Amino acid sequence: MTVDTSASAAWRYQPIKVPSALQGSGTDVIQPKNIDRSGKLYEQCVEFESLFVQMMLKEMRATVGKTDLLDGGFAQDVFEDMLYEERAKSMAKNAGFGLADQVYLELIRGGGQA
Repeated sequence: MTVDTSASAAWRYQPIKVPSALQGSGTDVIQPKNIDRSGKLYEQCVEFESLFVQMMLKEMRATVGKTDLLDGGFAQDVFEDMLYEERAKSMAKNAGFGLADQVYLELIRGGGQA
């Protein structure tokens, strides 16, 4: 076995530098200032976002196969639907996807008028 002492080996084994602000971590997200997060319209926008997240989770869950060992039938399906609905609500409120903010800004701008 030979040991590589070339310059490429020195470059290859450099320590990993972790950036201080990771993209998508929510650490440096600039929130729009003209959003009333206590109003009914924003509340409905968050509800819309949670429905969107719930649909994404449902489609992701459909890709995972079920086994006969743990299949609880109809009761398990109902429980999973309720569980994923609550998870989607929690994710919409806490994760900061930004969909509710964008829908809210579009609606107050007048984009919802026909």
